[in-house]
Amino acid sequence: MDLKQYFHILYAFLIRDWQRRWSYKLNFIAMLMYPIVWVSVFALLGRTVDEGGGMGIEGGFATYIVVGIITWRFIRVGFFDSSWSIRWEQHIGTFKNIYMIPHHLLVPVSATALSGFTVSLLNFVEMWLVAEFVFGISLNLTLPSFLFLVLAWLSVIGFGFVIAGIAVLYKEIQAVFTVIFFSFQFFCGVFFPVSSLPRAAQYISRAIPITYALNGMRTSMNHGYIPLNDVLIMVVAGIIGMVIGLVTLHLCLQKALKDGKLERY
Repeated sequence: MDLKQYFHILYAFLIRDWQRRWSYKLNFIAMLMYPIVWVSVFALLGRTVDEGGGMGIEGGFATYIVVGIITWRFIRVGFFDSSWSIRWEQHIGTFKNIYMIPHHLLVPVSATALSGFTVSLLNFVEMWLVAEFVFGISLNLTLPSFLFLVLAWLSVIGFGFVIAGIAVLYKEIQAVFTVIFFSFQFFCGVFFPVSSLPRAAQYISRAIPITYALNGMRTSMNHGYIPLNDVLIMVVAGIIGMVIGLVTLHLCLQKALKDGKLERY
């Protein structure tokens, strides 16, 4: 399969993925409405805290928490789509056929990740508009900070592949996904500064790439620049995560094929 043919097939899978999303119209609309409700709740909470004296956080607690949940939502969608794509193919009974084509790993996963990136953008724009024009919370978003947000999104895709591989073997792992991401919310500083965590928890925070994504976004919006250390960590985390993810996914697929679990729900 040459590069042109690969992109042609990728485009076909991308269209198919969007058709699948839109076929569940009420769910798709709810998915777009949910971030608006979410950002509204926390924007109101943050503004109320600031009016009551604040928490001594630079830029105010309202800005802090809104930046946290907008960044979190953007990254979460990318992680979820990359981890769920192969499981979905198993669910509808198409994965074994896809597995037999060249570049079987990259085609459906890349298509789902790309369509998921579009959903992330839609969520980001609507949450930003609500924060900015409804609650008056200025995020001072710049092009470098947005590019850093995209980099942060890319840095977790590989780890989503790890979850995808595990899902091939163990089928239903939504509870695992939920536990992981609720834990990340606690450790990565989505709702409160990492410095307020117990010392042992802070060490865990430093091992999670999302921590640096949130720090970089907040620094960008408060000071107008992206910390170079955070950029380097995002790049390294993305490369390491992608390698680990693809190797794990490959090994899990090989075991599933050997055990006869590849096409069974």
